[in-house]
Amino acid sequence: MKDVQSGQRDENPQPLYVSLTLDESGSMQSCKRAAIAGFNQYIKSLREEPASTWFTLTVFNSQRTEVRYRGVPVSTVPELDIETYRPIDTTPLYDAIGQTLTAARQEAPTGCKKLCVILTDGLENSSKDYVRKQIFTLIKACEQEGWRFVYLGADHDVWAAGEDLGVAAESRISFSKGSIEQTFNQLSNMNASYRRGKKQSETVFHPLGKSPLHRGSEEAE
Repeated sequence: MKDVQSGQRDENPQPLYVSLTLDESGSMQSCKRAAIAGFNQYIKSLREEPASTWFTLTVFNSQRTEVRYRGVPVSTVPELDIETYRPIDTTPLYDAIGQTLTAARQEAPTGCKKLCVILTDGLENSSKDYVRKQIFTLIKACEQEGWRFVYLGADHDVWAAGEDLGVAAESRISFSKGSIEQTFNQLSNMNASYRRGKKQSETVFHPLGKSPLHRGSEEAE
Protein backbone atom coordinates (compact mmCIF):
# COMPACT_ATOMS: atom_id res chain seq x y z
CA MET A 1 0.00 0.00 0.00
CA LYS A 2 1.06 3.57 -0.54
CA ASP A 3 2.59 5.47 2.36
CA VAL A 4 1.10 8.94 1.87
CA GLN A 5 3.46 10.69 4.30
CA SER A 6 6.65 9.26 2.83
CA GLY A 7 5.38 9.43 -0.75
CA GLN A 8 6.28 5.78 -1.37
CA ARG A 9 4.19 4.40 -4.23
CA ASP A 10 2.28 1.17 -4.31
CA GLU A 11 4.39 -1.38 -6.20
CA ASN A 12 1.50 -3.72 -6.91
CA PRO A 13 0.99 -4.02 -10.68
CA GLN A 14 -2.39 -2.86 -11.98
CA PRO A 15 -4.46 -4.56 -14.71
CA LEU A 16 -3.31 -3.36 -18.13
CA TYR A 17 -4.83 -3.22 -21.60
CA VAL A 18 -2.18 -3.06 -24.36
CA SER A 19 -2.90 -2.24 -27.97
CA LEU A 20 0.08 -2.77 -30.29
CA THR A 21 0.02 -1.48 -33.87
CA LEU A 22 2.89 -3.28 -35.62
CA ASP A 23 4.23 -2.29 -39.05
CA GLU A 24 4.26 -5.23 -41.49
CA SER A 25 5.26 -3.25 -44.58
CA GLY A 26 8.05 -4.37 -46.90
CA SER A 27 10.75 -2.25 -45.31
CA MET A 28 10.45 -4.34 -42.13
CA GLN A 29 11.73 -7.36 -44.06
CA SER A 30 15.31 -6.47 -43.16
CA CYS A 31 14.60 -6.93 -39.43
CA LYS A 32 11.84 -9.54 -39.73
CA ARG A 33 13.38 -12.25 -37.55
CA ALA A 34 14.51 -9.78 -34.91
CA ALA A 35 11.03 -8.23 -34.83
CA ILE A 36 9.46 -11.66 -34.37
CA ALA A 37 11.87 -12.53 -31.56
CA GLY A 38 11.32 -9.18 -29.87
CA PHE A 39 7.55 -9.44 -30.07
CA ASN A 40 7.58 -12.97 -28.66
CA GLN A 41 9.77 -11.94 -25.73
CA TYR A 42 7.49 -8.95 -25.11
CA ILE A 43 4.41 -11.20 -24.95
CA LYS A 44 6.28 -13.53 -22.58
CA SER A 45 7.05 -10.62 -20.24
CA LEU A 46 3.39 -9.57 -20.20
CA ARG A 47 2.31 -13.13 -19.37
CA GLU A 48 4.68 -13.19 -16.40
CA GLU A 49 3.04 -10.20 -14.71
CA PRO A 50 0.81 -11.21 -11.77
CA ALA A 51 -1.92 -8.71 -12.74
CA SER A 52 -4.30 -9.24 -15.66
CA THR A 53 -3.24 -8.11 -19.12
CA TRP A 54 -5.49 -7.82 -22.17
CA PHE A 55 -3.97 -7.49 -25.62
CA THR A 56 -4.91 -6.21 -29.07
CA LEU A 57 -2.56 -6.64 -32.03
CA THR A 58 -2.85 -4.91 -35.38
CA VAL A 59 -0.46 -5.73 -38.22
CA PHE A 60 -0.61 -3.58 -41.30
CA ASN A 61 0.57 -3.09 -44.87
CA SER A 62 -1.15 -1.90 -48.03
CA GLN A 63 -2.50 -5.41 -48.73
CA ARG A 64 -4.24 -5.63 -45.36
CA THR A 65 -4.80 -3.92 -42.05
CA GLU A 66 -5.70 -6.70 -39.66
CA VAL A 67 -6.76 -6.30 -36.05
CA ARG A 68 -5.66 -9.82 -35.31
CA TYR A 69 -6.47 -10.15 -31.60
CA ARG A 70 -9.10 -7.93 -29.98
CA GLY A 71 -8.83 -7.43 -26.24
CA VAL A 72 -7.94 -11.03 -25.43
CA PRO A 73 -6.09 -12.26 -22.32
CA VAL A 74 -2.39 -12.11 -23.14
CA SER A 75 -2.05 -15.76 -22.13
CA THR A 76 -4.01 -16.71 -25.27
CA VAL A 77 -1.88 -14.70 -27.73
CA PRO A 78 0.27 -17.03 -29.88
CA GLU A 79 3.82 -16.19 -30.77
CA LEU A 80 4.62 -14.71 -34.16
CA ASP A 81 6.61 -16.73 -36.68
CA ILE A 82 7.74 -16.36 -40.29
CA GLU A 83 4.30 -17.41 -41.51
CA THR A 84 2.24 -15.07 -39.34
CA TYR A 85 4.48 -12.02 -39.78
CA ARG A 86 5.26 -11.42 -43.46
CA PRO A 87 6.36 -7.86 -44.30
CA ILE A 88 5.28 -6.65 -47.74
CA ASP A 89 4.19 -3.51 -49.63
CA THR A 90 3.62 0.01 -48.26
CA THR A 91 2.53 1.77 -45.03
CA PRO A 92 -1.15 2.69 -44.33
CA LEU A 93 -0.27 3.98 -40.87
CA TYR A 94 -3.35 6.19 -40.37
CA ASP A 95 -5.74 3.38 -41.27
CA ALA A 96 -3.96 1.01 -38.88
CA ILE A 97 -4.11 3.44 -35.96
CA GLY A 98 -7.69 4.42 -36.70
CA GLN A 99 -8.98 0.85 -36.92
CA THR A 100 -7.01 -0.21 -33.86
CA LEU A 101 -8.22 2.59 -31.60
CA THR A 102 -11.81 2.32 -32.78
CA ALA A 103 -11.80 -1.32 -31.66
CA ALA A 104 -9.71 -0.80 -28.54
CA ARG A 105 -11.84 1.98 -27.05
CA GLN A 106 -14.82 -0.38 -27.04
CA GLU A 107 -12.96 -3.40 -25.73
CA ALA A 108 -10.67 -2.09 -22.99
CA PRO A 109 -12.04 -3.24 -19.63
CA THR A 110 -13.20 -0.56 -17.22
CA GLY A 111 -10.77 0.35 -14.46
CA CYS A 112 -7.54 -0.83 -16.07
CA LYS A 113 -4.60 1.17 -17.33
CA LYS A 114 -4.65 1.57 -21.11
CA LEU A 115 -1.60 1.71 -23.36
CA CYS A 116 -1.35 2.11 -27.15
CA VAL A 117 2.02 1.34 -28.75
CA ILE A 118 2.71 2.25 -32.39
CA LEU A 119 5.80 0.65 -33.94
CA THR A 120 6.79 1.59 -37.49
CA ASP A 121 9.89 2.11 -39.59
CA GLY A 122 8.31 4.54 -42.03
CA LEU A 123 5.85 7.32 -42.64
CA GLU A 124 2.25 7.09 -43.74
CA ASN A 125 1.97 6.59 -47.51
CA SER A 126 -1.11 4.55 -48.43
CA SER A 127 -4.12 5.01 -46.10
CA LYS A 128 -7.58 5.15 -47.68
CA ASP A 129 -9.99 5.54 -44.76
CA TYR A 130 -8.29 8.00 -42.38
CA VAL A 131 -6.33 11.23 -42.69
CA ARG A 132 -3.84 12.75 -40.27
CA LYS A 133 -6.28 15.18 -38.67
CA GLN A 134 -8.70 12.38 -37.81
CA ILE A 135 -5.93 10.37 -36.13
CA PHE A 136 -4.71 13.40 -34.19
CA THR A 137 -8.25 14.05 -32.90
CA LEU A 138 -8.75 10.38 -32.05
CA ILE A 139 -5.51 10.17 -30.07
CA LYS A 140 -6.36 13.32 -28.11
CA ALA A 141 -9.83 11.94 -27.32
CA CYS A 142 -8.28 8.70 -26.06
CA GLU A 143 -5.82 10.62 -23.88
CA GLN A 144 -8.77 12.35 -22.25
CA GLU A 145 -10.09 8.87 -21.43
CA GLY A 146 -6.83 7.93 -19.71
CA TRP A 147 -4.92 6.28 -22.54
CA ARG A 148 -1.13 6.43 -22.68
CA PHE A 149 0.57 6.45 -26.12
CA VAL A 150 4.08 5.43 -27.18
CA TYR A 151 5.41 5.99 -30.72
CA LEU A 152 8.39 3.78 -31.59
CA GLY A 153 9.94 4.74 -34.90
CA ALA A 154 12.97 3.79 -37.01
CA ASP A 155 14.51 5.29 -40.15
CA HIS A 156 12.39 8.43 -40.28
CA ASP A 157 11.87 11.74 -38.47
CA VAL A 158 10.25 10.34 -35.34
CA TRP A 159 10.02 13.73 -33.67
CA ALA A 160 7.96 15.26 -36.48
CA ALA A 161 5.90 12.12 -37.14
CA GLY A 162 4.89 11.77 -33.50
CA GLU A 163 4.04 15.45 -33.28
CA ASP A 164 1.80 15.16 -36.35
CA LEU A 165 -0.10 12.33 -34.65
CA GLY A 166 -0.45 14.15 -31.33
CA VAL A 167 1.79 11.80 -29.32
CA ALA A 168 3.45 13.51 -26.34
CA ALA A 169 7.08 14.55 -26.88
CA GLU A 170 8.45 12.29 -24.13
CA SER A 171 6.71 9.29 -25.72
CA ARG A 172 8.25 9.60 -29.19
CA ILE A 173 11.08 7.09 -29.24
CA SER A 174 13.64 6.68 -32.02
CA PHE A 175 15.35 3.31 -32.45
CA SER A 176 17.55 1.49 -34.91
CA LYS A 177 16.11 -1.54 -36.69
CA GLY A 178 19.28 -3.33 -35.63
CA SER A 179 18.19 -2.85 -32.01
CA ILE A 180 14.54 -3.83 -32.37
CA GLU A 181 14.84 -6.75 -29.93
CA GLN A 182 16.31 -4.45 -27.29
CA THR A 183 13.53 -1.96 -28.03
CA PHE A 184 10.89 -4.56 -27.23
CA ASN A 185 12.77 -5.45 -24.03
CA GLN A 186 12.77 -1.83 -22.94
CA LEU A 187 9.08 -1.58 -23.82
CA SER A 188 8.50 -4.46 -21.39
CA ASN A 189 10.30 -2.54 -18.66
CA MET A 190 8.28 0.59 -19.39
CA ASN A 191 5.03 -1.41 -19.21
CA ALA A 192 6.04 -2.83 -15.84
CA SER A 193 6.73 0.65 -14.46
CA TYR A 194 3.58 2.17 -15.96
CA ARG A 195 1.28 -0.44 -14.45
CA ARG A 196 2.88 0.16 -11.06
CA GLY A 197 1.86 3.80 -11.06
CA LYS A 198 5.06 5.56 -12.02
CA LYS A 199 4.73 8.92 -13.72
CA GLN A 200 5.14 9.14 -17.49
CA SER A 201 8.48 10.94 -17.13
CA GLU A 202 9.77 8.01 -15.06
CA THR A 203 8.69 5.28 -17.48
CA VAL A 204 10.02 6.59 -20.79
CA PHE A 205 12.99 4.79 -22.32
CA HIS A 206 15.38 5.84 -25.05
CA PRO A 207 16.90 3.01 -27.13
CA LEU A 208 20.24 3.26 -28.86
CA GLY A 209 21.18 6.67 -30.18
CA LYS A 210 19.85 10.11 -29.37
CA SER A 211 16.27 10.42 -28.29
CA PRO A 212 13.88 12.58 -30.34
CA LEU A 213 13.45 14.80 -27.29
CA HIS A 214 17.20 15.39 -27.09
CA ARG A 215 17.40 16.15 -30.78
CA GLY A 216 14.48 18.54 -30.54
CA SER A 217 16.32 20.43 -27.80
CA GLU A 218 19.34 20.76 -30.05
CA GLU A 219 17.19 22.09 -32.88
CA ALA A 220 15.60 24.58 -30.54
CA GLU A 221 19.05 25.98 -29.83
